[in-house]
Amino acid sequence: MKPADALNIDDLARVARRRLPKGLYDFVARGAEDEITLRENRASLDRVLLRQRVGVDVSRRDISTTVFGQKLAMPLGIAVTGLAGLLHHDGERKLARAAAAAGVPFTIGSSNFTAQAALLPIAGPLLWRQVYPLAEDRLFEHQVGLSRDLGITVLQVTMDSPVIGNREYIRRSGWSPGIIHAGTVRDMLGAPYWLFGTLLRYVFAGGLPEIGDMPAGERRFWGGTHAFATASPRFDWDALSALRRRWDGVLVAKGVSTAEDARRAAACGVDGIIVSNHGGRSLDGAVGSFAALPEVVDAVAPKVTVIVDGGFRRGSEVLKAIAMGAGMVMVGRATLLALAAFGEPGVARALAILREEIDRSLALAGARTLAELGRDRLQWQDGRALA
Repeated sequence: MKPADALNIDDLARVARRRLPKGLYDFVARGAEDEITLRENRASLDRVLLRQRVGVDVSRRDISTTVFGQKLAMPLGIAVTGLAGLLHHDGERKLARAAAAAGVPFTIGSSNFTAQAALLPIAGPLLWRQVYPLAEDRLFEHQVGLSRDLGITVLQVTMDSPVIGNREYIRRSGWSPGIIHAGTVRDMLGAPYWLFGTLLRYVFAGGLPEIGDMPAGERRFWGGTHAFATASPRFDWDALSALRRRWDGVLVAKGVSTAEDARRAAACGVDGIIVSNHGGRSLDGAVGSFAALPEVVDAVAPKVTVIVDGGFRRGSEVLKAIAMGAGMVMVGRATLLALAAFGEPGVARALAILREEIDRSLALAGARTLAELGRDRLQWQDGRALA
């Protein structure tokens, strides 16, 4: 299969599953514990349906939007996803280039192999940054300060993972810093496309990749202290307010899923909220992101821009989120698995598929712009209206 042969996101995911070591694919695709929340993310999208309107001239359509003062080609962005550089050689650059070409933001995370400074010339203001509150305050301050000094405009702080979620399959497979074992090595050897095309390319180019934006002595991914992956259980609303005072750009609280917390975040002065449950990888049994979206929107929008992620695979699902009140949708697994399948052309294809689906679904729904979508365009599966 070539990237152009993929007709939907699942086509790309199937190629990635064949090419990646099983443990690495599981790291991307699976959730925590019994994966109830992973399934609920998808199920919550299925429970709400679009009310199709007809008799509308939809010959001219516009799916662009503006978020945080930035014009986006569509209401979509690439969410932060860990280990992008391990899914494909130089993966972060490939994600950034594909996002920039598509006119959407790319979020670089705390476990990036490519430094922000190298990505900024590619993505410009569409390079967004995510940070975890880390157990070592000096490392958190280092990451925030580096983003500030580089002129990053949008900073996301993840609130939903004061400790790492229980992903038992990772502990078995060894695909995590500090856990690697003989089974992990066997898994690597069983994936020659990835082994020769990704891991050994790093080795032959100078050694195993390291975390790009950590201080010297803290950059090792395999081995070292793994301080980049050690979250802080102390980060609270006072800490978020303190971060607001020293961050002059756009500040976004990621991982909020209740009206109560949305109001607390707004009181701390955030500009945006990402309704998220960490892709079902943190607290298992938590509410699906799309199901949590309306109460967060009702609590703080439009003063605070509300974004959502979690399980989105189709353009029609993006329109459901927009109609529910979201400013945009972030996708993670869709573009990360596309990267694993075909590199940069795979990511470009994933974004093109989603753009085509958003545009087509908008026309079929009987709308010309995103602004025409509201809750009157949605209903529950049983026919009850949402509006």
